[in-house]
Amino acid sequence: MAIASSAKEALVISSVAAGIMLGGPSLVKAGAPTNQESNNYTMTESTHALRYGHIGQKVEEVQMKLSSLTLYSATIDGVFGKQTEKAVEQFQRLHHLKVDGIVGDETLTRLANTKPITKELEYGDASEELKSFQQKLKKLNYYLGAVDGIYGPLTLQAVEEYQQKNNLEITGTINIHTQIHLETNRNKKGKTLKNIKVKTSEHSVVSSSIPSIAKNLLGVNYVWGGTTPTGFDCSGFIKYVFEQADILLPRTVNEIWNYSTDIQKAGVGDLVFFETYKPGPSHVGIYLGNGQFIHTSSSNGVSISDMSNTYWNSRYIGAKKVPTSS
Repeated sequence: MAIASSAKEALVISSVAAGIMLGGPSLVKAGAPTNQESNNYTMTESTHALRYGHIGQKVEEVQMKLSSLTLYSATIDGVFGKQTEKAVEQFQRLHHLKVDGIVGDETLTRLANTKPITKELEYGDASEELKSFQQKLKKLNYYLGAVDGIYGPLTLQAVEEYQQKNNLEITGTINIHTQIHLETNRNKKGKTLKNIKVKTSEHSVVSSSIPSIAKNLLGVNYVWGGTTPTGFDCSGFIKYVFEQADILLPRTVNEIWNYSTDIQKAGVGDLVFFETYKPGPSHVGIYLGNGQFIHTSSSNGVSISDMSNTYWNSRYIGAKKVPTSS
């Protein structure tokens, strides 16, 4: 055991000397990281093999790539330690390469050409995975909402602001580039929470085009989970109508209820909510004035109903205003 350990240390020391002589990547003994790597490295560039003990930008980029493939979950720190070595071995094993934990030209080329398997997250998604990104955006002072795993308007705004501030392509989606950037970002914070302004106004007037857009859809059939004119469910109809006026809403009735603002009395274009098949808000429509609202019902599709109707009147729980861009 002592012989093997001495042999390994001798290998590291000789590799250090070789690296210096050849102008290769820096090598250090474990526990003594040093500095300085070239800033011109890309994943497709030919390089001297990276292995246990290396430090620097080249190692960091390999760690980032392995992280995007969900093979590496430790800190992206540019230090080629045991966890990086294990992640490289796992990648090599999966891709039928020589399993030695060393990033030589063949492994590097395969890494560069392997597409990330992380799912891109976009508006309307809901998942446990999204919570971790909301938490990171919140910690960096971009996200002001609840960490609920729902990709609603506040998450969309936070992502776009983050991408803009950090010189990423502004897509509004948490794509792989944004995911990796968030994983490695420790310093670039947004504005302080007390100064940041949400791009919505609680008292702004909803576009006057909302009622007419909704009425143009009269007669469209009810479809469970439907979000297009081929068929709507109740919240899918509301979401679609407001999107035609460039106003983004969450997907479900409960989310729309939480996102919108309480008002004492409904005005034209405001939302009216009902408690139907379960406790709390479970149905929503758009108020048209004169005691009428337009909505999607399972029996009549997109239709206009009277709020004085016994069924709806007994289930009415309140009206809310949709925040719009200020």
